[in-house]
Amino acid sequence: MLNVDFHLHTTESDGMLTPEELMRCVATAGLDYFSVTDHDTIAAYQRHSDVFAPHRTRLINGIEVSTVSGEREVHILAYRCAGDGELTTLMGDRPALRRARVEHIVGKLSGCGVAITMEAVQRHARGDVLGRPHVARALVQNGYATDVSDAFARYLGAGAPAYVASTTVKAQDVIAAIRHDGGVAVLAHPLRNDAEAEVERLARCGLQGIEAFSPSHQEHDVDRLRSLAAKLGLVKTAGSDFHGPTETRPRPGVTVERAEIDSFLELCGRSSGGRGHAS
Repeated sequence: MLNVDFHLHTTESDGMLTPEELMRCVATAGLDYFSVTDHDTIAAYQRHSDVFAPHRTRLINGIEVSTVSGEREVHILAYRCAGDGELTTLMGDRPALRRARVEHIVGKLSGCGVAITMEAVQRHARGDVLGRPHVARALVQNGYATDVSDAFARYLGAGAPAYVASTTVKAQDVIAAIRHDGGVAVLAHPLRNDAEAEVERLARCGLQGIEAFSPSHQEHDVDRLRSLAAKLGLVKTAGSDFHGPTETRPRPGVTVERAEIDSFLELCGRSSGGRGHAS
């Protein structure tokens, strides 16, 4: 068995832990392999390379890219992509775009009688990339929601009054850029926003994997995703979408049989028999 987590966030996007704090959490959890996959930025790797250096044999570089497929927002995890390739060009100035989105959300909230400011949102961000979790935390702090999940359900989730789509970048274009850059393209949290319905379409566009193992997946979900991966020739990955410790999820990590994720590890340059070299 392996303890892994290929879906972690830091304060460089909407996580609650700095890269240094996250690495301490990774050490406490005893992860065999992991990836930091901040939203639409690789700033953690660029600004904190010294923090990650001691973990290079266990770390697979990553980024979570917001995209659209059909009418759905889907997130694509890009592993082993350099910071100066086609994917970076395609994404453009994501911090500026994300800030504009949050400004739009704050405006829609105001129209609903919910008075929070950009300054209130910014206080919950420690990096350059703003996101809905920062808005959610501001809503909780100002008494408009009981917790982050409640804020998403009431105001911020798809179909809610203050929902604003994050991007118009097409998933197939992002997948093509990842493949061009020599990376590995994986669909994140397939159960969210019914992203699973897009898997066959995305597989035809070059998608290589699916996040089949997650603490949020029931056994029947894993069985279905495992079968879907086998049908489409996709590798399986494991990730908790960890943004910081909670009562129910105090540390990152997903326990899986090595055979379940071996094909993914090999795509990422990890030998079958043990830990490989840094990506």
